[in-house]
Amino acid sequence: MSSLKSIRLPASANLKLLLVVLAFAIVAGTLWFTQQLVNDLRQAERKTIELYGKTLQELINDENADPSSTPALNLAVDLVTTIEFPMMLTDAEKKPSIQTLPDGRTEVVGKYLDYDTTATPEQQLKQAEALVKDMEEAYDPIIVYTFTLRDTVIRVPVPPPLATDSASDSAASPALMAAPFITKTIQLRDSIISNYIFYDDSKALQQLSMLPYVELTIVAMFILVGYIGFSHVKRNEQSNIWVGMAKETAHQLGTPLSSLMGWIELLRYMPDDPPQVLEAAAEMERDIERLNRVAHRFSKIGSAAELKPVNLNEVLTTIMAYFQRRLPNIGRKVIITLDAPEPVYSAINVELFEWVLENLVRNAADAIDRPEGTIHFRLRRIRDLAVIDVQDNGRGIDPKIRKDIFRPGFSTKQRGWGLGLSLARRIVEEYHKGKITIKDSSSAGTTFRIRLKATEG
Repeated sequence: MSSLKSIRLPASANLKLLLVVLAFAIVAGTLWFTQQLVNDLRQAERKTIELYGKTLQELINDENADPSSTPALNLAVDLVTTIEFPMMLTDAEKKPSIQTLPDGRTEVVGKYLDYDTTATPEQQLKQAEALVKDMEEAYDPIIVYTFTLRDTVIRVPVPPPLATDSASDSAASPALMAAPFITKTIQLRDSIISNYIFYDDSKALQQLSMLPYVELTIVAMFILVGYIGFSHVKRNEQSNIWVGMAKETAHQLGTPLSSLMGWIELLRYMPDDPPQVLEAAAEMERDIERLNRVAHRFSKIGSAAELKPVNLNEVLTTIMAYFQRRLPNIGRKVIITLDAPEPVYSAINVELFEWVLENLVRNAADAIDRPEGTIHFRLRRIRDLAVIDVQDNGRGIDPKIRKDIFRPGFSTKQRGWGLGLSLARRIVEEYHKGKITIKDSSSAGTTFRIRLKATEG
């Protein structure tokens, strides 16, 4: 059980899970909001058609009013003009009505009905009947009643007489007792179905109800395309990283191995020269130490690096000494200088940080396209930061590609693999919690700036 508790999802998996939950929340919120809006519009349309039915019912049953000027008629006309959804008036048998217009054309009594107005009255009637069935499946129709009055005779019991002592009351009492009920004529109102009003959703409402599904389809397609593109880019970057790591390994191992091969050849030709043998042994020891350092560097990639307070002046001096013996071999004169007025300490991993400085020096040397080049280290402590500037007098970096130079796989060199600056940034920012940036760059040269947290020596 304890082993199960110790299992943790990686950060990328947590991020993906969070994005999935967020996506479902957005989808649910969109569907809920759109459905609420659709329901509100449907209720508004229902109230409009119910009001129209009541108004029409009042017109039908108002026999004494002038049909041309009643308020109900005016209201009915206003309601019809505001209705923007399909509706149809039928008789009590749910049969559509066909009316003849003044120009001789015929049409179904209704509004926004989808049928062929050029067809014959019989064909129009069939199409209208099919529309009635469709609208009846969608919503219950509004019923319009006609009210009629009819006379009805009823028997009403006679109330008992009041108790009195008079003789006349006594004489009348038997007659009343003989007829305990009397008849009355009253009027009852009967309601008869006169018409039905069928209706359906407006086109705008139908489109609105489909809107969330269209949006979700578009979003799903966008996410799918984005995911495929992102996966493709990620795979390419990973491939570039693996290729770059392989080449960087070969490059790191190549220099000391070549040196060892040279010293071995020297020992073969001068085995009896003790001073030369001792010098070769010392140099071979340095190369083996270099190989061991390279192995340690690669072993630390991906694992927690041990940081210790170190004098950065000494680290820069070591890098200068290493490259001063090798830069003359690139075919032009390159001078490395250091400006460090006082010791500056920072908690670093020396092996990894030397890797950063070596990459910056190599890039600086490659960028120098003049007979005499300079690479200048400048070390300062600014408040609680240790600041290192690496300046060269090379050709500079094109402003268009400055944002890409730290990206894995990006390189301006014909045979470059685009890993040096990417590794440098990762070592500085992820392992040392520092920052590496381009301070400035022009045709006169480029300056990289490294900022680390300063410590006491």
